[in-house]
Amino acid sequence: MSGFRSDLKIIVIGTSGTGKTSFVNKWTKNIFSDTYKATIVSEFGFKIFEQEGKLYRIQLWDLAGQDKNAMVTKIFAKDAHGCVVMSDATNIQTREDTLRWKSSVDEVATFLDGGKLPCLLVENKADLIDDANAENCPELESFGTNNGFCGSFRTSAKTGLNINEAMNYLIKNIIQRMEAMQSKEGEVFKTERNVVALDPEKHSEVATKRKQKDGCC
Repeated sequence: MSGFRSDLKIIVIGTSGTGKTSFVNKWTKNIFSDTYKATIVSEFGFKIFEQEGKLYRIQLWDLAGQDKNAMVTKIFAKDAHGCVVMSDATNIQTREDTLRWKSSVDEVATFLDGGKLPCLLVENKADLIDDANAENCPELESFGTNNGFCGSFRTSAKTGLNINEAMNYLIKNIIQRMEAMQSKEGEVFKTERNVVALDPEKHSEVATKRKQKDGCC
């Protein structure tokens, strides 16, 4: 392994009572409590994620005080790489609420490439649905696709259903976008080098642009 590649911050948002804190605790600590207690202070957890021999420290944030009017603050979303937008499988209204939550995130946060943050739609509490096929929901998948979510999962923080699968999906989506951005920057750099090789007079111009980009001189 090559050591830590980077820290990735993922925020967890959604209507109160959908199981955000339970989701965070299940994924980061593998614990669950049936006792509901509204989040009063920030909940924070982290976990090490490995992909292709590279380690990533995942920070999972569930911040108190975000429920009112489905508003996400800039401070909470600052430096975020991705977002879990949560609903309750037993309350269809909370699925509709995810549209306001996602819109709020889109207004205050952007990804490193300037685009929208990857937002994963997670419908929690699947264990409370009286359906042998509760984890498969074509309506949820269609809802997520039609409203700009990068994916959708039915989960249960109680049983662990799809918790790891959902987080793995989102993290890999984030990493792929980061690598695509780095690859694009690398192509630009190679193009600049080729220009210099073909026309030495361009050297000073390219060097100046690179210094300006790096905040130098």
